[in-house]
Amino acid sequence: LAAAGVVSLSSVAQAQEAAAGADALAASTTLTGYVSTSYTMDGTSSADPAGYFRSGEDNNKFALDVVSLTLASAQGAGEYATGYTVQLWAGDAAGDIGTGESTSTVELMQANIDLRLPVGNGLDLKVGQMGTVVGAETYDYNANAFYTRSFAFAAEPTHHTGILASYQLTDDLSVSAGLANSTDSAETNDVKDGGKALLVAVSYTTPDTLGVLGGAELYYGGVLGASNTADSDAEQDTHYLSASIPVPVEGLSYSVGWTVVDKDDVGGNNNGNTNITSHYLGYALTESLSLNVRYEHGNVNSGTTPSVPKWASNIDGLESLSVGLDYALWDNVTSRIEWREDSGDNLTDQEVVALNVVYNF
Repeated sequence: LAAAGVVSLSSVAQAQEAAAGADALAASTTLTGYVSTSYTMDGTSSADPAGYFRSGEDNNKFALDVVSLTLASAQGAGEYATGYTVQLWAGDAAGDIGTGESTSTVELMQANIDLRLPVGNGLDLKVGQMGTVVGAETYDYNANAFYTRSFAFAAEPTHHTGILASYQLTDDLSVSAGLANSTDSAETNDVKDGGKALLVAVSYTTPDTLGVLGGAELYYGGVLGASNTADSDAEQDTHYLSASIPVPVEGLSYSVGWTVVDKDDVGGNNNGNTNITSHYLGYALTESLSLNVRYEHGNVNSGTTPSVPKWASNIDGLESLSVGLDYALWDNVTSRIEWREDSGDNLTDQEVVALNVVYNF
């Protein structure tokens, strides 16, 4: 064609470059995910036990929790590097996250773009729908030590739609700040009265020069000024503090998290606070077998919980203990058994035994 004058050699070169660019883009995109299945034996008579995640719906039966699919392109090292992440959930558990206008068996877990600006060491921006900056646990079944979620998780926001800027000040200190739609729900693009919530996070690792205190990972995350009603005066602040503390015992790990949800009093109503402390202990018994313990205590105020958990009353004197065993019998498979017991004022004592198998790909 070039010899006949139909196309020029430059256009052929450009077409080759375009094809090469498409190949490079395809090569940089990865598909990962997991399949989570479970069997839950619940000892409570409640149809929707407080603090449990899906166990009210899946009592004494096998369940396909979710199939999670993530398409992503990792952000490069250039001054204007870009990347993206799109994660979809399919299955009965997908409706629990509530990112759509109505719950369904397919939901958008996250969809965001990573951008870098050449400011100092590099200012990283995350734009779109993203996970929250508070909390020790996430929705993803393969990211937590336990199958059931904590009371603190149920009291915290889970998703935001907005922009988050992150900057690495030193090797040990990073900060993040951003704005998101002011809402108490995970629904994409949901916003109350056009307001905005402030997202902040600070992460610091103590230096080794502190001796036994060196290497501790300290974190603060905050979602400030979020409104959970059409009344913009009814603002809610969520604060989360955590510390991962080195333990001088091989195979043993310990971390503690503190969640406080503070809602403004509106119209003379005393909404109160939710205040939960969560302790996490992990111990590697062998190369394949690990023991995990989670202990929570505090109080839950129904006026400060997000709309997703179906809690009908306040819980004072809350205590929750979870003990789990994780055994790596097969490659790429998380297999675990968990026992949990909850108690507190205005909460019927409840127990659960859960079996969970997750295949990661």
